[in-house]
Amino acid sequence: MRRYKFTYSHSRSETWPLMKSPFPMLSIIFSYMYFVKVLGPAYMKDRPAFQINKLVIAYNIVMVVLSSFFFVYGGSITYFSGKYNIICQPIDYSLEENAMKFVYLGWWFLLLKIAEFSDTIFFILRKKFSQVSVLHVAHHSLVAWGVWVGLKFGAGGHNVFFPFINCFVHTIMYSYYCLSALGPSVRKYLWWKKYLTILQMLQFIVALIHAFIPLVIDCGFQPFFAYLLMGHAIFFYVMFYNFYTNSYSTDKQHTNGHIYHNDNCYDCRKYKSKKTK
Repeated sequence: MRRYKFTYSHSRSETWPLMKSPFPMLSIIFSYMYFVKVLGPAYMKDRPAFQINKLVIAYNIVMVVLSSFFFVYGGSITYFSGKYNIICQPIDYSLEENAMKFVYLGWWFLLLKIAEFSDTIFFILRKKFSQVSVLHVAHHSLVAWGVWVGLKFGAGGHNVFFPFINCFVHTIMYSYYCLSALGPSVRKYLWWKKYLTILQMLQFIVALIHAFIPLVIDCGFQPFFAYLLMGHAIFFYVMFYNFYTNSYSTDKQHTNGHIYHNDNCYDCRKYKSKKTK
């Protein structure tokens, strides 16, 4: 039986902000959940929506740039370099420079996932409460927590694959959000939202298959992480598939295609008046 070690899992990042114990990270996550589900909606209930469209556009542009950076730079030290095995790669727990690159990059990636909580905060400030769904909040919360666990106990190795493809998907996703925020003149060209959701589901299928490989090919990668990644991929695939079927079923095609776009209703009163006639 192979023995797996976590010798440097704590010492490599223990003194860094948010990393000594799970409580700071969990406090941020639960504070985020409380604000977007309870405190924020209550605060905005009798207040007008904030007009922050320019801020949202700038935010999405920054997210496109950062997601692209993590994808390109992360790829340059892993799969693009030709020195990283995409099939199965063990985690290097040493303090060598190459191994520590993943710890440093992982910490900044964790900050990026925390910054993405702003997606939901902007929904609250703009009174788009319907967009603060269980899927949306669970996705942001669990991804941030998963990144913390991966950074704390297994930065590098086979674990880098999912953040790698996720950054690619997020580059496209935030590009879509940015274009959507530019207004109705641009939104009419964003017919491909459905395919963005398909791409998101596809990433979970690919991540599931990739996470399963170390269970049949022993390269020294801990099975614990394989099962964790598989559970993550299955959970989110099911939730995104449920969103897809609810959003793009035949009975809702007219509503989603002509009245709604990017989960925003632009002609609700007109649509409702037609239904009542």
